[in-house]
Amino acid sequence: MEKETISAMIRSHPRVWAVVLYGVAGLVLAAPPAAKDSGAAVDFETTVSAVREVPNGNPMPGLHLQAKVKGRMMDIYIAPVDFVAQCGVKVSRGDEVRIVGSQIKSGEADIVLARQITIGSYTNGTYYLRNDDGPLWEETKPASQPIPSH
Repeated sequence: MEKETISAMIRSHPRVWAVVLYGVAGLVLAAPPAAKDSGAAVDFETTVSAVREVPNGNPMPGLHLQAKVKGRMMDIYIAPVDFVAQCGVKVSRGDEVRIVGSQIKSGEADIVLARQITIGSYTNGTYYLRNDDGPLWEETKPASQPIPSH
């Protein structure tokens, strides 16, 4: 029996290959999507050491905080500046914040992608920045609002 090339096999059995192709495509589409913030989950309170804005055209443009977390200075990415302004997030050096998010590695640096930020006490508000589907600024629905205090 001669060796058949793949193209010859496809030509001689097109329906079989169509079923195989559709089956593989179905498995790929049925697989759960990868998490957008797939780093280690973090939840901490800290004091903001510095606030900086990374301009557009650079990696991770937007509002970044610097703060000491577990004895190490950490870069905390909040969100693009226009989204931060739309939500009314105002944070300054010296503010106490609670950050919930994911810690990722970027080269040698550890970066926290904030999922939510609480500035000061809970009466100042908690702002939601990301959910399981990814950043809220990529959605078309209105931006998150602070949750009311009880």
